[in-house]
Amino acid sequence: MGKVYINSILVVLYHRIHLLVIKPIVMKKSIHFLRTKILFIVVCSLLISFNASAFEIEDSCRASMLVNTDINDPLLVHFSFNGNVPGGSFQFLGAWDFGDGNISGDSCPNHQYAQPGSYLVCFTFSICIGGGLSCHDDTCMLVTVGNISGIDNMDGNLNSFYFYPNPVKSSIYFRSDVNAALEIKIKDVAGHEVYNGYASNDEAIDVSSLAGGIYMVEATDGKKIIQRKMILQK
Repeated sequence: MGKVYINSILVVLYHRIHLLVIKPIVMKKSIHFLRTKILFIVVCSLLISFNASAFEIEDSCRASMLVNTDINDPLLVHFSFNGNVPGGSFQFLGAWDFGDGNISGDSCPNHQYAQPGSYLVCFTFSICIGGGLSCHDDTCMLVTVGNISGIDNMDGNLNSFYFYPNPVKSSIYFRSDVNAALEIKIKDVAGHEVYNGYASNDEAIDVSSLAGGIYMVEATDGKKIIQRKMILQK
């Protein structure tokens, strides 16, 4: 449920009317009591109408998110805002917490997770509506990344592949949608091959002997080649 903050303009207006109009009338002549009552009813009606509008805005101020895993990289997730905002609102401010220690202020961020798992992703936003009103809301969702088990693989060939963690400091682990060892090649930015071997699902390859930097990891089943960028930190 969105939270709405109401400016106290009308409350101040009522007190000013009471001091400048209603109180003098009452002090002058009691015959003007009816006029005083009418003014009181008008101001109260305005306050009630204003609050009713606030509740309507509150109902239209809701946070929600869309989560889509990248078709080529199971650790890359695309997030976007999918909630409701009041018409005519402006100055949208949103913040994402991806559950792995990383945050973003983008409206539609892409986030690369370092390793598979389940993460509690939270999103909060604030909007200036105008007319003394603003609203904010937040929501959280458990997001699972890096799980490629269960993908239909009718031909038995390589269709999906990734490794984790990334960035890496010592060893990387592989996952693919085939139940066989894949040939793995690692190349530096100049295209020189610095590693060549085989690895099966969740099997580790030690890369600690390589210099820190950016590498290209290549996996193949002999029919298809998939490449992924690796960042080696020292």
